[in-house]
Amino acid sequence: MGAHRNVGLSELPLRGISINPEAGDVSAITVVASDSGVMFINKETGNSCTYTLPAVADGTGKMFWFLNAQDTKSTIINAPTSTMMMANMATASTATSAGDIGECGFVVCDGTNYYFFEIYGTWASA
Repeated sequence: MGAHRNVGLSELPLRGISINPEAGDVSAITVVASDSGVMFINKETGNSCTYTLPAVADGTGKMFWFLNAQDTKSTIINAPTSTMMMANMATASTATSAGDIGECGFVVCDGTNYYFFEIYGTWASA
């Protein structure tokens, strides 16, 4: 018998790329459920960029990838209040990169919590 699947993922792992351009000066992006499978590349040079995830009920079975492509500027992933589980399994509202080029991670949702997987770099929770 195989593993019991509690939540089916609704999309292929990577189905598009969304680049926040250097010249765009966009410091806040709202992620919607239909963005599932998209890799968000943050090239914002003016400020750190905050990506706000959808409500957990809307995020069920969805996954989002994030890559920080600028030095000294952070990528911030904002989840609904205390619904993100980090590496230490503590709940948090945000995951923030240290501001180094190449930091990346992805988030997946089970309808109750978002789970943040740190792929590379140093991410802090708050």
